[in-house]
Amino acid sequence: MQDKLVVTIVDESGSRQFRLPKNATKILVFICFVFAVIVLCCFFLMKFLMEKIDDIAFKKNIAISEYKYIYQKNNFLKDQIKQKGEELAIVGQKIDDLENIVNVKKTTDESSKYEKIDLQDLSSSQKTLILSLIPNGEPVASYTSKNLAYQKSHSAKKSNTSTGYDFVTSQGTPVYATADGVIDLTKSNSSNGYGNFIKISHSFGFSSMYAHLQKSLVKKGDFVQKGQLIGYSGHTGNSNGDTLYYEVRFLGKVLDPTIYTAWNSNNFEEVFDHDSSIDWKSLVWTIQDMAQLQTYKLSYQSNDFSVGEKK
Repeated sequence: MQDKLVVTIVDESGSRQFRLPKNATKILVFICFVFAVIVLCCFFLMKFLMEKIDDIAFKKNIAISEYKYIYQKNNFLKDQIKQKGEELAIVGQKIDDLENIVNVKKTTDESSKYEKIDLQDLSSSQKTLILSLIPNGEPVASYTSKNLAYQKSHSAKKSNTSTGYDFVTSQGTPVYATADGVIDLTKSNSSNGYGNFIKISHSFGFSSMYAHLQKSLVKKGDFVQKGQLIGYSGHTGNSNGDTLYYEVRFLGKVLDPTIYTAWNSNNFEEVFDHDSSIDWKSLVWTIQDMAQLQTYKLSYQSNDFSVGEKK
């Protein structure tokens, strides 16, 4: 009995005794010690794991910050490449314009040799075709006023030359193409120079430009028709308030805007009398050939359709 440890439990039913070996206390102490060691080890392990998690989270945040920096830098470089591409396109266009101006000067010296054209030979459909291919009319339906824009000459002996029209109009006014053509160049998100602008290449070397736009609705390479909505006026770039700058060129040479914005079917003959720098006779011959080919094509399609119906 001396080697036994008696444990008595008393309850409502009575008392019960359990006899345990005397060394059971040592066993219990040992178990408690082992349990405490395990708890302590778990605590330090959890602390170690939490430090590792914090370190991983810190490194993750650094990696995310570096990724954001690289992503922003990549976007910045993309914008730089796009801007440089647009600048190269403008420089290339200026070079083309200079080459064309040289050719225009040669042509202008021989303009007196151009023969007058007989407008009586033109049908109404041919006149309509000419007005659809060559810029004419105004690019906006409503405006407060329009003023000639002038380019300052570097020579004191030469007077300033007009380049285009500044249409004073409310911001967001619809802008329309003045002839059929292909979008040759667009620029957006620009705060200097012409600001946001569109350049359209038309047939036979003609081109038109619409600058200081609020928004463009077309992109490079798009085909547009006369009267098609291409954007909205604004005041981007170096503009004096809400305005639309518009100009017409032929082989790089700026044409008199007063002639071409006023040109329509009612005064069809005036442009041929006022602008002698263009070989209108050759140009009209080409358009007549185009109209003739178009007539043949429509006639051919009509015949094919009628033959198909008979079958």
